[in-house]
Amino acid sequence: MESRQSLLPAYALSAIAAVVAILGSLVVMETATVKLVVPATKLVANVTFKGGPHGQDLVTTTIQADVSDSAQGTASTLQVAAIPATGLATFTCSPCSPNEMPMPFGTTVSTVAGVHYDVAPASITPPHTFVQVPIRALVPGKAGNTAANTVTVIDKPIPNVKVTNPQPITGGTDPTSNQVIQQSDLDRVQLALTAKVTQDIEAALKAQAEGLNYLTDGQPTLKVTADHKVGDQVATFNMTITATLSAVAFSQAQADTLLRGALNQKLPKGFQLTADPIQTIYQVQKPAANGDVTIKGTGTGVIVPDVTAGELKARIRGMRVDAARQQLELLAPGTTVDISVKPSVPWLPVLEDHINLTIVVVSTA
Repeated sequence: MESRQSLLPAYALSAIAAVVAILGSLVVMETATVKLVVPATKLVANVTFKGGPHGQDLVTTTIQADVSDSAQGTASTLQVAAIPATGLATFTCSPCSPNEMPMPFGTTVSTVAGVHYDVAPASITPPHTFVQVPIRALVPGKAGNTAANTVTVIDKPIPNVKVTNPQPITGGTDPTSNQVIQQSDLDRVQLALTAKVTQDIEAALKAQAEGLNYLTDGQPTLKVTADHKVGDQVATFNMTITATLSAVAFSQAQADTLLRGALNQKLPKGFQLTADPIQTIYQVQKPAANGDVTIKGTGTGVIVPDVTAGELKARIRGMRVDAARQQLELLAPGTTVDISVKPSVPWLPVLEDHINLTIVVVSTA
């Protein structure tokens, strides 16, 4: 019995050593993988700059371009329908009836050559012995034109009545096509020419800016002239557009630096701007007589938590997994955390280099 009691301390020491060995082995073997998905957030800053030749915030220069472009247009081809010849025919009766003598409905007359004409309704009324009646060629065209006294045939003879035409029958024309300027012809050329003159004036301003960014003062002033107008019967016409446009030139890099500084001043605590270029929008007011201008700038940057993977590993080493997840989710709204520990224990390794931590930033739309 005494020998057993004397061995108890040895057994206890052996058990303690075994536990220490197990724990030590666990410390050495334990690893963890931590993945943070952090949504990036947009930050916007608005700044008003004072510019001019000696601007308070930006040095600016007023530039102006004048360009003129010309183009030739083609008039539309219009089809003109044939026109029937018209004139007067004289119907004479001999002997004449004592009563009114109407021309039968549908009466037609013709030349000996066989050109036919429609006759307007008419009657020979006593005591008159003749009547003049408008006639029109049944078939449009020049063929209906005929000399005086050639319309001598009543296609369905009328007893005791003859016909002739004291004057020539004229006005008949064949179908033709004429080139006539339409409004659509002018509009088509003006649209294409406006696009060209706008492109050219932008190129002229860019050349004058000499590498600086520039903001135009509204839209170009356009003056449109043409050597013909709507309705003119010509094959072609010429159009000229003269454009004038002014702008304010300034250093984009200098303005962007000022906007980035404004964004840094608005940073929430614990956040930083990413290295990505900020998005900028600039608007300019009309320059004053002395060249001073006001430029309104809007800068949009992307911000993420200001923390490194090393700092986070030092912060969560040895913590319980659920507590570490809760703390990491506080980095930024919407942050998600995935933690995997091997072997499966409810705490993280106490050794930082046994924690593989990655931060994934999801860009904003």
